[in-house]
Amino acid sequence: MTIVQTLGALANVNAGWMPMTGSGALRLYDQFTYDYLTIYKTQPNVRTCVDFLARNIAQLGLHVFRRVSETDRVRVRDHWLAETLSRPLPAACKVTRYRLIEALMGDLGVFFNAYWAKVKPPDQRLGLLRLPPECVTVQGGLSPSGYEVTMGGVRTVLAPEAVVHVRGYNPLSPIMGLSPLETLRRVLAEEHAAGEYREYFWQNSARVNGIVERSLEAPEWSEAARKRFQASFAEEHAGARNSAKTPVLEDGMTWKEASFNAQESEYLAGRKLTREECARAYHIPLPMVGILDHSTFSNIKEQHKNLYQDALGPWLALIEQDIELQLLPEWGDAGDLYVEFNIAEKLQGSFEEQTTAFQSAVGAPYMTRNEARARQNLPSLPGGDDLVTPLNVLTGGQASPRDSAPKAGSPERTKAAAEVDTRVPGLRERHEAKWREVLVHYFERQEAVLRKRAPKGRNKGILEDLLFDLQRWDEELAADLFALNVATATVWARLLARQIALDFQQDMMLEYLRENARISAENINAATVNQVEEASLTHDLLEAIGTVFVVAVTVRAAEIAVSKVTTASNFGTQEAARQGGLKTKTWQVNSANPRDDHAAMDGETVGIGELFSNGMRWPGDPAGGAENNANCQCSVAFGR
Repeated sequence: MTIVQTLGALANVNAGWMPMTGSGALRLYDQFTYDYLTIYKTQPNVRTCVDFLARNIAQLGLHVFRRVSETDRVRVRDHWLAETLSRPLPAACKVTRYRLIEALMGDLGVFFNAYWAKVKPPDQRLGLLRLPPECVTVQGGLSPSGYEVTMGGVRTVLAPEAVVHVRGYNPLSPIMGLSPLETLRRVLAEEHAAGEYREYFWQNSARVNGIVERSLEAPEWSEAARKRFQASFAEEHAGARNSAKTPVLEDGMTWKEASFNAQESEYLAGRKLTREECARAYHIPLPMVGILDHSTFSNIKEQHKNLYQDALGPWLALIEQDIELQLLPEWGDAGDLYVEFNIAEKLQGSFEEQTTAFQSAVGAPYMTRNEARARQNLPSLPGGDDLVTPLNVLTGGQASPRDSAPKAGSPERTKAAAEVDTRVPGLRERHEAKWREVLVHYFERQEAVLRKRAPKGRNKGILEDLLFDLQRWDEELAADLFALNVATATVWARLLARQIALDFQQDMMLEYLRENARISAENINAATVNQVEEASLTHDLLEAIGTVFVVAVTVRAAEIAVSKVTTASNFGTQEAARQGGLKTKTWQVNSANPRDDHAAMDGETVGIGELFSNGMRWPGDPAGGAENNANCQCSVAFGR
């Protein structure tokens, strides 16, 4: 058959569904055929994925470099290409580099085709003007021979060399990319149909679903009467627009209500599936678009790296190579030039991690005082441009400027040993906040399950009837706590390891942290069970659950976070001190309101393998029990 597309051109299309080129459209179902722009506008999951890609790529710097040798390069700032990318059009056009790249990536995400027209404004040599893909038709067979642009009824044909065309793969056409929306057609059709139903369901207010029953005593129906009723009922109640209307029946008929069941119709799962499939179509890690089912504190950092290496990396390579292929020939001195997105800023570690890596790599300080002050937006100082290098780095044969400890046995060594400390302002608070966040999420999820399983009108047999499949909850919480244990213990261990120039081995503490997480999870869940059972003796079951978990979210999570950070951090430093051969450890009180016995121990020093006077190896040692560990914030300093 022949259909008319939005550009006014005729195209022959086979019966059924086929991908459409030109403006681009999707036939979802029935009469619903939407162009790509409408899909982007009306489908929130599509927009979430496309905007995620566009915004994350647009915020990266796009730099121009000249290759000097195989091991050296210089950044070029005064070349025409660098100037064009930094200011694509005159200021009056209000097009920044960010907007140019954001629109380019958005067009690739929606159409898998993006176009820039090469223009020459009066005040610069070359400009780049975005051409809306819905207004562009590519001419040619195996390669583009021209670009037909129709805007405002005016048709213009541009030569191939006048257009930068960035496109993806299309098995049906070598000159145009195939939109990812084509692959998502069925999923989007389901989401659209469900959305239509939900909209009219609530517009019609009445929530009546059911079946029509006709009694045995009713007079026999003729075939004509049966067909008449079926046609009339279908006209009044079939279709999304008639959903939830109250039926009017004939004599002898009754209405049997059947309520809407979100679980049976997989309504919630369907909505989640749409976002998951959209994210997979665009190769975006699910946690990056808010699907956190399998996300943990320990793997967030790796997911961030994966985003810029595997998810965005191919998009960046596509754009970089097309710019080099289609823009660099405009200048004669482009032989050694290339462009590159600056992903280094996104992949680099924290400031502390960068500092340690750079100092270890170069064996000396790498930043002047004025460079450091500039990072803090402070004015420069006279003489601050000289690189200060400690004499011990030049003459002492040490591997790092941080390795400044004097020889063993000297008074300076004894003094330095007492300063091997891991207290960093704000660090503990950040870890406590993360532990609290994970625990609050766990308690909220646990409460939701219990409320769903709670038998109405019963307060007996709670453990057997609802709670839980304790093994499952213990395993899930233990996994979360193990990840938190490793993250916290490792940070504190490495802080101490840097001070004593130790190559810390993390694997040696994992077995203890895993066992600690298992026992802690069992104790936390056992306490929850006991609290629910006790509360249910005097309250309705749902009320008891609500009371227990209000306390869990607001109080218990914070208390557990404080205690567990103390345990994990001090275990980490103890393990690093042991590996580093340190000989003594000193109890330190950090809280303004410590326990009396802890306050009395402040400054107590014992051997690295000995117990403190309260029988504990370190603050937070499980051997001390809850009376010593609950809300404890003490720490340990180590010496040689």
